[in-house]
Amino acid sequence: MSKQRLFLLFAFLSLSLYNVKSGSAFYPDLDFFTQQDDYFLHTVERGQTVYSISVMYNVSVEDIYRLNPESRKKIRAGEVLKIPQESGSYIYHTILPQETLYSLAQQNHMKGEDIIAANPGLSVKTFTIGKIIRIPTNRVTTPIKGGNEAVNKSRTNSLLSQVYPPNEVNIIKIALLLPFGLDENTNVPNHPRNRMVEYYEGFLLALRDVKKINISVDLQTYDTGSGVEKIPSILKKKEMQDVNLLIGGLNDEQIKLLSRFAKEKDIPYIIPTNSQSNEPLNNPNVYQINTPQSDLYSKASLAFINKYGRDNIIIVSDETGASDKKEFIDLLKQDLQDKNISYKTVVFGTNFYNDIKTLTNANQKNVVVPSDASIETLTKITVPMKGIIQNQPNLSLSLFGYPDWQTYSARFSTDFFSLNTTFYSVFYSNPTSPEVKAFYNTFYKWYTRVLDDKFPRYGILGYDTGMYFIQLINKYGSSFDSHVNDLRYTGIQTDFNFERVNNWGGFVNKNMYFINYNPDFSITKTLVK
Repeated sequence: MSKQRLFLLFAFLSLSLYNVKSGSAFYPDLDFFTQQDDYFLHTVERGQTVYSISVMYNVSVEDIYRLNPESRKKIRAGEVLKIPQESGSYIYHTILPQETLYSLAQQNHMKGEDIIAANPGLSVKTFTIGKIIRIPTNRVTTPIKGGNEAVNKSRTNSLLSQVYPPNEVNIIKIALLLPFGLDENTNVPNHPRNRMVEYYEGFLLALRDVKKINISVDLQTYDTGSGVEKIPSILKKKEMQDVNLLIGGLNDEQIKLLSRFAKEKDIPYIIPTNSQSNEPLNNPNVYQINTPQSDLYSKASLAFINKYGRDNIIIVSDETGASDKKEFIDLLKQDLQDKNISYKTVVFGTNFYNDIKTLTNANQKNVVVPSDASIETLTKITVPMKGIIQNQPNLSLSLFGYPDWQTYSARFSTDFFSLNTTFYSVFYSNPTSPEVKAFYNTFYKWYTRVLDDKFPRYGILGYDTGMYFIQLINKYGSSFDSHVNDLRYTGIQTDFNFERVNNWGGFVNKNMYFINYNPDFSITKTLVK
């Protein structure tokens, strides 16, 4: 997109849109919780890595390895790790059987409100045995003393179930900070300008639609460039100090600056595209749209087992051993073994047709899982699979794969249909659905061009994000964290199912679909619970 067109968009925004009117595990005995002053206990959850755990508790990976030597090889969900206590503003505490918020407050010589403030995600549901909370070490307050002990205990414990009324926002102030690169050379490979402009254009379409339901929005838009040099001066602007929502940041350096600002100002902050940020681990104001890969693999593996656990599972690897999905395949194999589900393996080679034909079972449904998502592997594997089906039309043979395959759908759609193909994804927009067709038409009408053939579609991502969070703030105010999943909204490309990563951190979108290309040439999008 030319600079002239982008400037025209900004001009249109300033004229028309600045004020748009209108788990807890069962632990058998207290010996499990035997802790020392120099460490506490953490129960590994699915999708966690040693690195993510180290970031969450602000310790080094080597510190965790030192206390848990076996973790160098692998950690598994349900495993208990010793985590060193580091001196600082907080200590970490594993909730014990029979402990209450009141007893912890008394034990640590503070009020229950102090513990709640250090753990914004703490509630009746999350104050459970084995969960970790932070205890502030820099609070000098007086615990509740005197009076009726039963009343004091009841009042303090009731803080966990306290519901706060929405703070009404009449005009929703949103700051959008994206790397448009107006003064950069955009001819360099993978420059984000086109993607970010398309995201912005989709967001503007959301503003158009919320105007129809009488929601007022004041949108501030800034070009951050690809680096961080411009961001501090943007954040110092007077109009930035009281926004209701902050959206932006492409790379880790930008995200850290915006996250710190959002935390200091207590502003909800959306990371729109990056899936690898660690900011949700320690900032309660962060909402990450794109699911981290480890969480995605974890959910996809269990969903695969639920769908195909009784079938004849065949995992295909390359003869070179190369695999861009090794982490997923390793996890899938481990999950299958844990559930005593058998699977077969085959190496792709010159006799692949006969090899895989031998492994199929005419009395079972058969599913083939390649170990990487490349177009080369997809090409090599679909040809022999189609040959087997042609020679054995009564054989049930399916293909399971990856989000990356969306970018190949134009070329492989016929193969996907014939092989009853399913893949998992956070994002999916079915080009044949009425909603997607309508969006494409509207986008073209406004901007006289089509959406870029990228995954995800950035224009739709901007639209879905805008529609969801603007309506969320309109209904629940800017302090919407306890209601983040209460809004009923069906996205065009993604839905939103946020989970708080821990009691003191932010949120990650755990939405995931199974996309199935059915033999009758229909496409089914199924939400994975």
